[in-house]
Amino acid sequence: MDDLSPHGTEHACGRGGGDTAAEYFAELTQCLREHGLPPEHTTALVAELTGHAAESGTDPHAEFGPPADFARQLAPAADGPADPEPGAQRWVWTADAYMDQDMMNRFGAQGWEIERVDKLGRFVSRRDERNSLRWEYRRNVVDRRKRSQHAASLAPDGWEPCGYWLYLAYYKRPLAVTVGPTATLAEPPERPARSVYFTRPLYGYLASVLACLAVVILLSTVFAPASGDSGLKHGLVVGMPVGAVVGMLVGVWLLRRQRQQMRRAARFPAPEPESTPTGIS
Repeated sequence: MDDLSPHGTEHACGRGGGDTAAEYFAELTQCLREHGLPPEHTTALVAELTGHAAESGTDPHAEFGPPADFARQLAPAADGPADPEPGAQRWVWTADAYMDQDMMNRFGAQGWEIERVDKLGRFVSRRDERNSLRWEYRRNVVDRRKRSQHAASLAPDGWEPCGYWLYLAYYKRPLAVTVGPTATLAEPPERPARSVYFTRPLYGYLASVLACLAVVILLSTVFAPASGDSGLKHGLVVGMPVGAVVGMLVGVWLLRRQRQQMRRAARFPAPEPESTPTGIS
């Protein structure tokens, strides 16, 4: 291992972390590698933890505990098989773009780790009841062709991609990176009863599209040649496609407007497990 000192096994995982901060983080690096964490992720994570310890002036042994134990907390899924482990919970949920990040951080504070975003835009999550680690999330507007570049720019701060949906990129990192051992949950709360979280603005958007469609159909029907049933049929034939086009244009305009708002307001608030987001219906 390139990062190990010339003393060979001096920093082998399980040796206790040595006496200095440098020895502690050298052993932590080795432990993370043995847990299967990717090298670039290991480097970024250890750099972030080293900076945190230097800024706070605390002893990493007291702050994070033994390197081997801390590594297991930071890479809980690396040791086990790909299949769900005994005691691991799986949960698939969804939220609209008006509140997805708030809910991600809320559930991340309850130990839910998002593994991916499926084709329907749902968050596929897991939680190990025996060793639950709190997570924090952020969301950014990223063009598809710039995803790799954007992910690389966030990696030094410990962020890693956990899914993409349209123009939205989602990232996660263990809360232990910023708060230390307090990120571990002794008793995770029950899984939320709901799996769908939509807000009033989303329903308002859908209502506006349907209203446009209804108005266009009505006007087409009224002003179509009134020759018995042919007027109604003509109105429907003309009105429905026109209404669909108008509704689609309104939807595209609202989508572009929302995208610009999200781009200006890229954020990653700290988890607030006790708060309840407003606007949920």
